[in-house]
Amino acid sequence: MSYHVNPTAFSAAFTVPCDVVDNRIKLATETQLKVMLFALRNLAAGIDEKTLAEGLGFAEKDVRDALDFWVQAGVFLSNGVTVKTEPDAPTPVAKQEKPSRRDVALRGADDPRVRFLFAEAQQRFGRNLKSNEATTLLWLYDDQGLDISVILLLLQFADNEKQLNISFVERTALNWIKAGVTNVTEAEQQITDAVRRKTAWGMVERAFGIEHRRPSEKEAGFADLWINEWQCSTELLKAAYDTCVDAKAKLSMPYVAKILEKWHAAGYKTPADIESDRKKASAEQKDNFATYDIDAFEKMLNNKD
Repeated sequence: MSYHVNPTAFSAAFTVPCDVVDNRIKLATETQLKVMLFALRNLAAGIDEKTLAEGLGFAEKDVRDALDFWVQAGVFLSNGVTVKTEPDAPTPVAKQEKPSRRDVALRGADDPRVRFLFAEAQQRFGRNLKSNEATTLLWLYDDQGLDISVILLLLQFADNEKQLNISFVERTALNWIKAGVTNVTEAEQQITDAVRRKTAWGMVERAFGIEHRRPSEKEAGFADLWINEWQCSTELLKAAYDTCVDAKAKLSMPYVAKILEKWHAAGYKTPADIESDRKKASAEQKDNFATYDIDAFEKMLNNKD
């Protein structure tokens, strides 16, 4: 079934910023979206917590939290000052020293954006933040220059990966910063790439009979190349593994890489392709040998004459 917009619906309309759909809609809750839409529809009356709460049937606290979300996203202003991080703004110079407990307390008290970050993180963790968790999140925001929406997406990714711990969050965040991530769209691409590489490594683990573990960067790169770029089948991986172990008596990733590189250049997709080529080569060798023998025999007879 196909759908199209009813033109008469636009007889009365209001504007929604593109950034809301492009970068925020996946992060925003139902309450936050309703508050934003209701506020934009009734801009002439002003953005007032009590009016929004009455119009939507929400508690004022929930409305306030939703407005904080849109303030830090740059859709609304607080005290006449925008707080949106511009995508093209240069990344601040990273400071390695993390903030102190006192810094965390002061920033949380003074900045609604930081309070919002901590509140959302606590919801994700399902408990109050530990001291090292709060300092790391504030460090990523203040000193490493990550947008709050990117940090929240990272926490969601960590939760989905069952890696919701501050070590994983910090390590992944620094990798994203190194890759030049500045917004949600770029962060989502990093997540897509990470899931793709993880899936590829899982296939290599099964084909080689490796006990589940975290791969090195080089191993993850090999797996990504073999599975996602060269489209190697599990059977071909297993054949390369067997060839390696027969030759080396142990698994050697670089040796397997050379085998698969040679097979990829030859166009092999399955072990059957390899076997077919071997049989063909063997038959050609026999034909050449038979021809040589016949020629030699005839030459011998001629010499006798």
